[in-house]
Amino acid sequence: MKTIEELFKEVLADDKLKEEGIAAIQAGKLGAFMKAHGCDASEKEAIAFVKAKAEKAGIPLSMFM
Repeated sequence: MKTIEELFKEVLADDKLKEEGIAAIQAGKLGAFMKAHGCDASEKEAIAFVKAKAEKAGIPLSMFM
């Protein structure tokens, strides 16, 4: 199984995967997307991971909500 970090790197490197991920988030199906791509982390863990990455990069999450 992949870690959240590994899947995140794959998503950043692949525009099609990025579009799929965004669509999954918008549809409330992030967990299914992650499982389909070999990551068994929970949605809660993934959201915390992305929030931490955004915070570290100085990106306000409000621009995505």
